[in-house]
Amino acid sequence: MKNRLIAFLGGKTSYYVLGLVLLSACTIFMLDKIYFVFKPFVTILLVTLPPLVFGLVLYYVFNPLVKKLAQKMPRGWAVAVVYIVALALIGLAGVQLTQLVIDQAQDLVEQLPALFDNFQKEVQAFFDNTPLKEQIDQLITSIDQVVKQAADYIGKNWQAGAEGLGNIFSAVSSTLVTMFVGPIIAFFLLKDPHKFYQAVLRIVPPGFRKDFKQLVNVANQQLGAYLKGQVIASLLLGLIYWVTFLVIGLKYATVLAVAAGILSIIPYVGSFLAFLPGLFIAFQDSGFMVVKFVVIWFVVQLLHGDLVVPRVMGDRLKIHPITIMIVLLVMGDLLGVVGVIFGIPIYTLIKLVVIYLFTRFKGRYNHFFKDKGTYEQAEFNDEDYLD
Repeated sequence: MKNRLIAFLGGKTSYYVLGLVLLSACTIFMLDKIYFVFKPFVTILLVTLPPLVFGLVLYYVFNPLVKKLAQKMPRGWAVAVVYIVALALIGLAGVQLTQLVIDQAQDLVEQLPALFDNFQKEVQAFFDNTPLKEQIDQLITSIDQVVKQAADYIGKNWQAGAEGLGNIFSAVSSTLVTMFVGPIIAFFLLKDPHKFYQAVLRIVPPGFRKDFKQLVNVANQQLGAYLKGQVIASLLLGLIYWVTFLVIGLKYATVLAVAAGILSIIPYVGSFLAFLPGLFIAFQDSGFMVVKFVVIWFVVQLLHGDLVVPRVMGDRLKIHPITIMIVLLVMGDLLGVVGVIFGIPIYTLIKLVVIYLFTRFKGRYNHFFKDKGTYEQAEFNDEDYLD
């Protein structure tokens, strides 16, 4: 009698299964030994990924405008008009805002040591009349020692400090390259969006093209909705915080609002990272300013999460918050800053491919083991993902 498990794996005899196991083991062993061969490809990926993703973000943001203009003029001219208008807006509003952010950021950096000392004294004075006075004094002393040791270490190991400056320079240059190359990539995608798709489609074997089109269709809508929505939601959040911070009279309102908008691109973690500096600065003003800042912060976060995000992003990705945190940790460790910022879109693509492969597995299982029970949803249906 023919063994169903062997048939499920695609063979006819047990020797096939044994050979499959041995070949898999040899493949894993060889890949481990020649890992250095793949390092250049990893480097290429890390270099090209930021401008490519930035170009995709611009593509999804500008594409609706280009589509509307393309109904009245050639698509190339429509793209040029959108770019000219975007550059004009950046030139008119962006220059003044950028200068304001730079001025406030420089002032904040200069005042930071004094602000930290004041904060430390305020905390110490607050706990002086409480049972926690000793513990707080020990904590502050420990922090001072750590800061002093860090300063001494940097002074003794100036070469490491120079290397750190080199890393900072590398990060800045990479950002500038991304900001320059990304719009160029977006321009060609907007000008002829189907050219690259058709070129890839010709490489795919004809028997897989139907499934490939389904996956691309789902990925295009999900990633487009996420990237475009994330940009719009971040801009709105930064704008709302800027207005509210100015209303309550918070110092460095522009810097904090810009930081909150940019960092909100990183789900959950970004908002927390932006909250701490704002709380620190509010504490320097007065206790009432701290209360105002905390109330404003969480009210805006609540309204943003309940009203803005569902309307501009929807819930197409359907990712649990715990999953998001795990993805950020893993992708951050694997790809650094790139992984933290673009980890969710990358995870979405991986998840889509895994779900597709698992549906194929379920269909194959139902074919060979249907008498033992069948899997539900054994076919990939793009309607489950598309609006």
